[in-house]
Amino acid sequence: MVRVLHCDDSAAFRALIRAELEDDDDIEIVGEAPDVDAAVRVAGETRPDVVLLDLLDVERDAVGELHAVAPDVRVVVLSGHPREYGEGRRGGAVAYVEKDAPITELRETVLRVAGG
Repeated sequence: MVRVLHCDDSAAFRALIRAELEDDDDIEIVGEAPDVDAAVRVAGETRPDVVLLDLLDVERDAVGELHAVAPDVRVVVLSGHPREYGEGRRGGAVAYVEKDAPITELRETVLRVAGG
């Protein structure tokens, strides 16, 4: 079971992602956060395998902050910006998925990065 924390400022988007990913028997959403500060706190409490993080949050070294409380966590950028814009700005994240990508791409990415 891959444990996922999702950080995004949109509660509606977090709810949508939760509903879609929890349909997969191999994924459990262990937490949600509206911002990096909350994500760091929740990651320290829940020790997720994967954090889905908005691109703007990556720019403040959120990946480093998350690794400080959950050293083994793998961060996936989930962004509304096109891949060409965000790829060079992902700040230590292991993958990049556009928000308008098919949900199957997000599921596959989460499972792949959790597996190493």
